Amino acid sequence: MRKRDLFSLCMQNLFRRKSRTILTVLGVVIGCCAIVIMVSIGIGSREAQEKMLSQMGDLTLINVYYYSWDSANSEVKLNDAALDSFRAIPGVELVTPMLEVYDIPIKICAGVGGRYETRWVTLVGMSDYAPERLEYGLLEGEYAGEGSFAVLVGERFAYNFADTKRPEGYNMVQWWRDAVWDEETGTYTNLPDPYFNVMDAPMELRIEIEGKNPIKQKLTVTGVMKEDYSKNYVTSEGMIMRLDDLLVLREQYRRAAGIKTENEDTYEQVIVKVKEINQVGEVEKTIKAAGYNTSSMESIREPMEAEARQQQMILGGLGAISLLVAAIGIMNTMIMSISERTREIGIMKALGCFLRDIRTEFLMEAGMIGILGGVIGLILSFAISIIMNVVSSQMPVTSVADLFAILGNVGSRMSVIPAWLALFALVFSALIGLVSGYYPASRAVRISALEAIKRE
Repeated sequence: MRKRDLFSLCMQNLFRRKSRTILTVLGVVIGCCAIVIMVSIGIGSREAQEKMLSQMGDLTLINVYYYSWDSANSEVKLNDAALDSFRAIPGVELVTPMLEVYDIPIKICAGVGGRYETRWVTLVGMSDYAPERLEYGLLEGEYAGEGSFAVLVGERFAYNFADTKRPEGYNMVQWWRDAVWDEETGTYTNLPDPYFNVMDAPMELRIEIEGKNPIKQKLTVTGVMKEDYSKNYVTSEGMIMRLDDLLVLREQYRRAAGIKTENEDTYEQVIVKVKEINQVGEVEKTIKAAGYNTSSMESIREPMEAEARQQQMILGGLGAISLLVAAIGIMNTMIMSISERTREIGIMKALGCFLRDIRTEFLMEAGMIGILGGVIGLILSFAISIIMNVVSSQMPVTSVADLFAILGNVGSRMSVIPAWLALFALVFSALIGLVSGYYPASRAVRISALEAIKRE
């Protein structure tokens, strides 16, 4: 028989007994819908956990610390050689020191004639392009790149400056007095203007040394960072400078002040960025084995992810039970169909129909029941998922745009049906139909043609 004839006969047999076919397909629909919704809830829960962790910090970052306070007696040093060894670890994307100066008396002057001054500044040195690759957000401007003494400043850096021509106590902008926190945007509104625009005003860094002329260095502000404590505190009121430039300033200060130190190439903190989240644990383990202290979100993420996987398996198992019941229903339907169509099977054999065609016919019917149930179940699952997300969001839906906004709000959705889950549901439903129909199909081909024709 031709495949087209087999398919036509399959559809005729299914529609001949509509009530039984509908009830059997309904069992697959319920099973498919149950497993998709259960797994989607688990995925939604996992997505919400990852969003919560990402708000606490970048999940792909590992902070490496110098393990001993006594660097002179330490056998393991956090120096340039150690940084090269970190870069050689598979999965590492970026390694940058986080050099913050504490012992240099820095003053930054801005405006014409250095009218505005601040001695309160967090100055951090990082490798070239590190802020960009660490995805520090910018409110304006661009990343510093390789420009000499080009710097990035925090969102509220300008508010640290005092006006030297105003009396003490009235010489700073008190931005927090009238500022209002906006929960929706996660930023302050109604902020007063600072004394100057950091992107336009001339700026100079001065290192004051007692009894000597200060060291002066002009700075170029190339960008203003968006405040994000999950990235780094320096994004608020601090300044990021190229590591090489900061080392030059530190060396100038120590030479002018007559300060001698040992192990100058040793860093107190290094940031390691890993390409994929699932590689963080292995990379961190390798760094720890080398004798360094580390910290990352992996210690929190791993147990939470294990709990989410366990929850997802439980929910998926409950859905699978429903699909198993549907499989039994398909098998029962096909066995009853064989009993009712025994004479038809005998006639097909008597007419010379191949056994493989008879087996294919019954397998096709069972598979079609599984596919129909999977398609309808998947459509119903998407509808239920949308309703769950809309209800759980507690947001009014007055337009299609509102609906898409809710469905696209990653981390806040109760149910998430990714493409792989939809495809799995369809394939699994079809397989359930084929597996359930295999025994009845094998039973059909074993029926004797002569005995089958004699039956009424």
